[in-house]
Amino acid sequence: MGAEKEKMTSEQDIKRIREMMEFLVKQKISEKLDKLNADEKKVYNLTGEKGQVEIAKMTGLSAGKISKIWQNLENKGFLIKERQVYKKVI
Repeated sequence: MGAEKEKMTSEQDIKRIREMMEFLVKQKISEKLDKLNADEKKVYNLTGEKGQVEIAKMTGLSAGKISKIWQNLENKGFLIKERQVYKKVI
């Protein structure tokens, strides 16, 4: 029974650490988002919800411009590229 309780506590500790890390990352990203220009904010907000073609139609930006913005946002730590798709860090 002691090992089960220890395992449960360890799982709870890991969950709590993850929650705190996510909070800190979200806070830092939020601070940095304020410094993005309008086009970067639009693209960031639609990333993960819409594809490049849809984002282009909604924003009036070219596919090339969106691609450059995604690369820039990845370099700044806002996005992660998985295969050919950009996703928000959190």
